[in-house]
Amino acid sequence: MYVFHKEGNNSMDNGWKIVRILILVLYCQSTSANTVLVVASENFSESYAENVKVSGSVLVASYITGSFSKASPDQLHLYVPNHVPEINLIISSIDGKYTADVLLSLKKSQTGWLQLKLPTAYKKEYAKYLPNELVALAFTDSEDIFGNYVQEVFPTSWGKPLNSHLKFYMNSAGGNPNITFKEQSGDVVVLDCKEIDAEFTRVFNHVCELGEYAIIKSSIITFSPEYESSGKNYIIWPANE
Repeated sequence: MYVFHKEGNNSMDNGWKIVRILILVLYCQSTSANTVLVVASENFSESYAENVKVSGSVLVASYITGSFSKASPDQLHLYVPNHVPEINLIISSIDGKYTADVLLSLKKSQTGWLQLKLPTAYKKEYAKYLPNELVALAFTDSEDIFGNYVQEVFPTSWGKPLNSHLKFYMNSAGGNPNITFKEQSGDVVVLDCKEIDAEFTRVFNHVCELGEYAIIKSSIITFSPEYESSGKNYIIWPANE
């Protein structure tokens, strides 16, 4: 009786082990089932030099911390909440040495987190940059409710995103760069942006973190150089779905 009972427990334990392994395998498959897009060379242009043309954009990236500790041309992840026919990406290094332009044409099924593989000739140079030193602005041209031109901006990450907390990298010569937005509760929030401590901040020099604040889909966020100055509006998409 004792031996039979012991063997029965072993059988049940082994059975549960198999079930747990199967669940783990299925979970890993589901979390790794990213859509991978190989960017065609004709839709990609880049430059790496000591003095490249610097974009005049205020917002340089909407970023989520990813799983990679360095930038990688095979691991740029992009979140697209709904179908968008075309998305532009501008990739910029903080020191102004590298820039790239990407044009993505997306199918209706290509939504959610997408993994991009870039046909760069500078793979070794990518690996020199930390994720917060080489960033990507992913956007599409749009209009606000008044018919004014505005960019819809989508979050990116190097490697798979580790959370849904947005960080914005911006370029500002103002004394008090800040962002203004309406959180889900309806309250208007003004957040200060922090100056980036780096030797060279030619392309972007401040980071603005939403932290635990939650924004609604396609929120308007205003990026301003000073508290009382007029800023620039962007439609910002979160990645919390």
